[in-house]
Amino acid sequence: MPKKNKPTEKQRLTVLTLENDFRFECHKGLNCFTRCCCNITIFLTPYDILRMKNALNISSGEFLANYTVSMIGDAGLPVVMLKMKDDDRKTCPFVTRQGCTIYPDRPWSCRIYPLQPESTKITEKAGKKYYSVMNVPFCLGLEADRVLTVAEWIEEQGINVYQEMEAPFKKITTNEFLSQNKITNKKIQEMFYMACFDLDRFRRFVMESTFLERFEVEPEVLKKIKENVVELYHFALRWLEYGLLGQHVLKVKPDVMAAKKQELKIK
Repeated sequence: MPKKNKPTEKQRLTVLTLENDFRFECHKGLNCFTRCCCNITIFLTPYDILRMKNALNISSGEFLANYTVSMIGDAGLPVVMLKMKDDDRKTCPFVTRQGCTIYPDRPWSCRIYPLQPESTKITEKAGKKYYSVMNVPFCLGLEADRVLTVAEWIEEQGINVYQEMEAPFKKITTNEFLSQNKITNKKIQEMFYMACFDLDRFRRFVMESTFLERFEVEPEVLKKIKENVVELYHFALRWLEYGLLGQHVLKVKPDVMAAKKQELKIK
């Protein structure tokens, strides 16, 4: 990709739009190469975990047990973080001197670096996105001659598919009801963790529990979630919408609904 003219003074903004440009390039020749992969907190999204566990060819349960730690966030929902090595530098388990061993499937936060989102609910509702360049003193890549726009960086780093895949997850976690009512029920927290992060266990839950006796799932949908982890992911989030937000995105079988109404004495 040819180098562009260096950004003008007017373009060096604290907050950048998709059209604004910035200077950055990372490669093995830099003395700081992989330094940004040490002693940091990386929160993993459901799609991050889906991609990473597939890249390693292991189950979601194995990935979570070996490479992550979790905690309950402010809203009462579980959040998952990448577990760093227990060495002096707290190094990412997937990084070597040669770079990232799962680079094509690296997490969203690694892809977006050195940018960070600065958008709010208001700006997103208006269809606008803003970013800033992280202040990382040791990063020599920020002094590079290479200049590109935020939109070009997002396209180049494959971030668009991550944004698309995380949209339904974000829709749930930013829901006004959940933001105003902290989840304290451990069973709900476990349900959320399973559906978002432990997809292989969620598949077993669908196939081996009474799930299919309670919900109407069309044969073609059932086939897809058996074979395609992305379809399973979307189905899991629909189940969360039903269970957490009361959205009618899944159909309960008529006999189950009738029995429930009888139990509650609803005519």
